[in-house]
Amino acid sequence: MAKPSSLSKSINTIGSFTRNNLERVGSMIDSMNAKTGKPRQYKAVDLGDEDYQQDLFREQTLKATQQLLGPRFATYGKYAKKVVPNSFFQSTVDSAFAQVAKLASNWSQLDLPNEHRFANIATLDDEERYALATDIANQNRALAAMGGLTGLAGLPGLLADTLWLLLVSLRTVYQIAAIYNKPLTGKQGVKMAYELLSSADLSKMQEKQALLAGMGIGKGLLDNAQSHGLHSELKNLGLKNQNVNYYAEQIDSIASQVGIDLDKINLLWVRRFIPVTAVAIGVHYNSQLIDEVIGVAKATFAPEAKLANRAITDDSSSEAEVKKASNNDAQKDTEKTEENSDTEETSSKKDSDKQTSDKKAK
Repeated sequence: MAKPSSLSKSINTIGSFTRNNLERVGSMIDSMNAKTGKPRQYKAVDLGDEDYQQDLFREQTLKATQQLLGPRFATYGKYAKKVVPNSFFQSTVDSAFAQVAKLASNWSQLDLPNEHRFANIATLDDEERYALATDIANQNRALAAMGGLTGLAGLPGLLADTLWLLLVSLRTVYQIAAIYNKPLTGKQGVKMAYELLSSADLSKMQEKQALLAGMGIGKGLLDNAQSHGLHSELKNLGLKNQNVNYYAEQIDSIASQVGIDLDKINLLWVRRFIPVTAVAIGVHYNSQLIDEVIGVAKATFAPEAKLANRAITDDSSSEAEVKKASNNDAQKDTEKTEENSDTEETSSKKDSDKQTSDKKAK
């Protein structure tokens, strides 16, 4: 019996260590985002509404798959539509995304109860729930940023990053809902989780994927150019894609005028630079996208608008400014009260003097 107990303690210790470090990293990312971005107020989502748009995760996952498979994806899709009804395809996609949501739900339930504060969740007041939700948000913020490391894998990493960010976003929604005693369960919970994601501003995901896809294609070009030469690779690329043929010809023309042999250029440093840049882009965009999910989830599940719309970052300087503003308002109120008091005293004195002068006149 002693061995299982020791193993359980070791697992709990490792889990606690991991969560604490994720919270620290997430808090640092949140602080950096707060300094570089503008403060936002998030609107609560009316969950259960039947009329809502599909989330961008679904669209971008399919696009990433298309970019990864290239022309084969279009070929498969062309023949599949002739054999498989479109309704069956949509049903398959819905089922796949539902499984991702169930996985995120299980992950959230596996991890959240290990938080010692969650054991007494029924007795926590709003401020304590807010503090717990902030720590959980920081954990997920760090996990989302880790998805940027998939940029090292090129185009396959693009699909992996999208699915990872989806998983972490759903985990965030499930955990924050549970903290505020509004757990999402069953098929209806899956629907509500995706409904919340569809209401978050995830427009930057398209921008991120365009950049990462371009860098993935560029890395593939340079990998081939290292073996066959940049000149011949640009020529082949122009033949395959008429949209880039003009630009390939211009590069070739400029190199000829300057006297540069494209096939003799050492592209090793450029090939090493692209993956590092892709990681930085992935981390940057993922931290912004998960912020949107966290903000909307807190606004939706928190019991009071004051708590929901409160800044996610506990910035002491901001709090100082708020306190300063409050003190200034209080001081103004005091001065106004004293001014009114002085006015009343002056008026009273004038009335008294007037009565005395009237008596003397009589």
